[in-house]
Amino acid sequence: MLTRRHFVALSAAAAGAALAAPTKAHAAATRSGFDFGVQLFTVRNDIADLAATLRLIHSIGYANIETFPAVYNRPAKELKSLIEGIGLKAPSGHFDYDSLEQKVDYAAELGLEYMICPMIPHTYWDSLDGFRQGAQHLNKVAAQARAAGLKFGYHPHNYEYKKLGESRGFDVLMQEFDPSIRLELDIYWAVEGGQNELELMRKNRDRLALIHIKDRKHVQGFTYAPDAHGAHFTEAGAGTIDWMADLAEARHLGVTQYYVDQDGSDLPIEQSLRANWKYLSQLNF
Repeated sequence: MLTRRHFVALSAAAAGAALAAPTKAHAAATRSGFDFGVQLFTVRNDIADLAATLRLIHSIGYANIETFPAVYNRPAKELKSLIEGIGLKAPSGHFDYDSLEQKVDYAAELGLEYMICPMIPHTYWDSLDGFRQGAQHLNKVAAQARAAGLKFGYHPHNYEYKKLGESRGFDVLMQEFDPSIRLELDIYWAVEGGQNELELMRKNRDRLALIHIKDRKHVQGFTYAPDAHGAHFTEAGAGTIDWMADLAEARHLGVTQYYVDQDGSDLPIEQSLRANWKYLSQLNF
């Protein structure tokens, strides 16, 4: 299973081909009135022609994208122009732990609201001290991001929910993080890690700011590593997660950014994007 930790950045198309004529059409309406987006990790195998992939996302109805490291191989202003020219917005972006400090200015120039770290180093996963070290580093980056006019956040997977003695990595992160660090909650990974997502959202309501969406197949048990054993992915509405309840609660708690983050699928990627959109756009939460 391909994960962000193992992902090798793919090459993008040449700048001249990428900067296409602006698309003026607005994103399609949703029953909830919310704009849904796509985390570009979802389309990681289709970004050689990034412009074409962004046009597809926009044509389906999505209003936003969340960027990720493989598309940062061009100047920030050029990427920003490409995204906006197609009619999309990029309020949030993921950045690798090891290069966060070097990417703060890039994130600011890209015009992001949120700079998100999606994963701490694997060597930190098996001890509470490791999570404390990760939190200390992210606190420093968060201060740097704030100085650049950015909000900083963290995206848990399932390894944070593993019991380590009397606590969990997730609890340590929430305790050690600077109060300004926001939470981008991936509902799937929370459920995969054995959590009640509604309780998790309510308990961390002061941090909760963004939601990631993918559904979980009908499987038994839980896992605590984002590897093949945790890959029970399916599209929203096709699995076991109660999205009406979860998204209604997220809305009640003030969340405004929602991204499809389909780590894997049994469907071709375009069908997967369309299936997620068809379900999410009809929800009235």
